Amino acid sequence: MGGKSSGARQHVYFCVAFLTLLGGCSVPQGPPKPEPPPPNPTTVPAVVPEPTIVVEPPEVRERREANQHLQIAQNLLAKGDYEGSLQESREVLALAKDQSPADAAVFNMGLVYASPKNPKRDNKTAINYFNRVIKSHPDSPWVEQAKIWVGVLDDVEKLKQVDIDIEEKKRDRLR
Repeated sequence: MGGKSSGARQHVYFCVAFLTLLGGCSVPQGPPKPEPPPPNPTTVPAVVPEPTIVVEPPEVRERREANQHLQIAQNLLAKGDYEGSLQESREVLALAKDQSPADAAVFNMGLVYASPKNPKRDNKTAINYFNRVIKSHPDSPWVEQAKIWVGVLDDVEKLKQVDIDIEEKKRDRLR
């Protein structure tokens, strides 16, 4: 009678252990707790924090607006609206003064005048704008591209002059 427990008791322990491993230890918790009632519209809500109004410093606002105008100017240039692009670029210059994105606006103005599809194309004016980027904004990321444009447009202007000289010589021979 003393040393061994009965086989039935071991069987019960085994079943309880098996059910615990198989399904977890699920103990009924009673009926679910009811959800809290919706707030009563006649009651005053707790203190609502005042909305914070962020006042943008003028410099930040001007730079943001200048960037918006620059984006518009670049889009207008891509669409072939050269006058509109120039006007938006001038707005950028008025807002940005001599700081970024003024460099990009001046570069954009050079592109307007260098564009082959622009009926008012003027390589000399374009060169002046690109030189302005180089001189006024030496640290600008647009400087290298402006130098390239100046070189290309200078070559085009020289070739035009050569063509003019050749035509003049032809006329002189015919006289």
